[in-house]
Amino acid sequence: MFNLSKKTPTLIWVNCLSGAQGTLESLPLTLPEGSTPPSVSVSLDGDTVAIEAIGGAQVLVNGGNLPGRFKVTEATTLQTADTLLVLAPASSESFAGVRTDHWILFDAQSGDQIGGYAPQLLLGIANDLGRATDTLACTPEGLEVGFSLSQIAPLLVTREEPPLPPNSKPLLAAEQNRGAHVCPVCWTRFDAGDALSVAVHENLRGDPILGSDARLRFHPTRFNDQGLAVDPMGLACTDLACPHCRRQLPPGYLDMPHRIVSVIGAPSAGKSYYLAVLTRILQDRLPDDFNLAFKDGDPSGNMLLNQMRNTLFSAATPEDALLGKTALEGTTYEKLPRLGRIVSLPRPFIYSISRPGKQRQETSIILYDNAGEHFEPGIDIHDSPGAMHVATSAGLIFLFDPTANSRFKAKLVGVDDPQLTLKGRIDQQDSILAEMETRIKRVLGLAQGERIRTPLAFVVGKSDTWEKLLSSPLEPVMSAGHLDLDAIERNSGRVREVLVSLCPGLVASAESLAQELRYFAASSFGHMPVVIQSGPNKGRIAPDPQRLAPSRVEEPVYWLMHLASPEMFPSKQTSATNASL
Repeated sequence: MFNLSKKTPTLIWVNCLSGAQGTLESLPLTLPEGSTPPSVSVSLDGDTVAIEAIGGAQVLVNGGNLPGRFKVTEATTLQTADTLLVLAPASSESFAGVRTDHWILFDAQSGDQIGGYAPQLLLGIANDLGRATDTLACTPEGLEVGFSLSQIAPLLVTREEPPLPPNSKPLLAAEQNRGAHVCPVCWTRFDAGDALSVAVHENLRGDPILGSDARLRFHPTRFNDQGLAVDPMGLACTDLACPHCRRQLPPGYLDMPHRIVSVIGAPSAGKSYYLAVLTRILQDRLPDDFNLAFKDGDPSGNMLLNQMRNTLFSAATPEDALLGKTALEGTTYEKLPRLGRIVSLPRPFIYSISRPGKQRQETSIILYDNAGEHFEPGIDIHDSPGAMHVATSAGLIFLFDPTANSRFKAKLVGVDDPQLTLKGRIDQQDSILAEMETRIKRVLGLAQGERIRTPLAFVVGKSDTWEKLLSSPLEPVMSAGHLDLDAIERNSGRVREVLVSLCPGLVASAESLAQELRYFAASSFGHMPVVIQSGPNKGRIAPDPQRLAPSRVEEPVYWLMHLASPEMFPSKQTSATNASL
């Protein structure tokens, strides 16, 4: 709500959705029924009026984030999750001629006017024109300031919904982030009945929010004899999309449980190599270890990770095996709408795990390759919420790179690993872990002294380089089709001993984050990589594909999946099964 200072500023406002108008004396505003306006402080700042978001509210001013304290000296747009306002000093503006039932659409770059339309038609007009919403702007007739059509699109979509009868289910927009299913892309919840259908007919290509290349998303109203939704051109639709971000869902996504496993680590820690190797190892070993099949659950969505895996395991030379880093805005990220704003979200890699039989067991595992930059201090969690899925994960994997740590390097003098001699690398893994803790607890609403219930696998990678530091060799963790939790516990203790002696602060941070925590050693390559000697990648480090021998990369996932789905990943029951650090 709006808080007034003792001396009331002179400010007028118009609600661009409802048409309501008033001055500051009439506040708090009456926003659309069922909405929850964020807290915005309004006060005098000399001879002008200033507004300021409080309580972590998400507010846009003139299309950008509210920059702390903002002085309103002229007509100013203010956008919240469910409201569009224009504020102005009463001495300089009058909203008497504003028509919120008739909006002007114009080109965002040139300013050329396209036409005037009812607000609920704007997205359809953009689609008919074949224009992406981020190239268009709009404003109610009678106003000189406007809004980006892409930013207000979710509010216009809400306006398209017909009125509901009394005591019926609330509109989706009034029930954000609720439901039986979690979107694997934007991590907002929804019910099966709220899922959008994806049009099939080629003439329906072009979505008002995703742009002209995407197929139209729509709420189905017609169905054929098989119960399939029928698009506006009469073709049956089999694909569904999330009602929030509108990203197409994998086939059968709503029919099975899902387990999110998030891999986090500093830049260049080896996350991409780890995931590429992990999917290959799970495919090879799950049938023997647990009588489970590991299959591609989303061939089109997993194309990037599958290509990385194929590149690595089919390479003939180190040059061929070189994988690119996971850039913050790279190909593993895409721009999509999330709760009213366009943000950068990581692509999920979705695979299914099943056990055939009379009572078929099946679940999906969703893997994320996070850019380490998402956890660097200073990256805004709302502008770049790509790391927010860690709060809904079934398990977290923190991949620690010992070759970037100065104390590990000092212990490994004489080891012939080129990663130990790289210059210019800054070890920021402790700050990455601390920032991860802050963000997860912020999303979950936990106090700093509380620990999350999501289990954390702390994986010390590149074990072929440092495993001689262990007090004794690691034990096998599989025993007759069961996971040996005692062996995992003893192995964890051995790895923890090394970390405590070299990085005690990192251990303390990890153990203040998670209630359930185990330490693992793993090697994606099973050998020390080599330096490329010639060509465009001269000087870069890559694995030798002829010597690939991954070691223990699957063990952290086995442990996390056992905790999430013990019926599919059974354990060898012993007295130490539930021991925790």
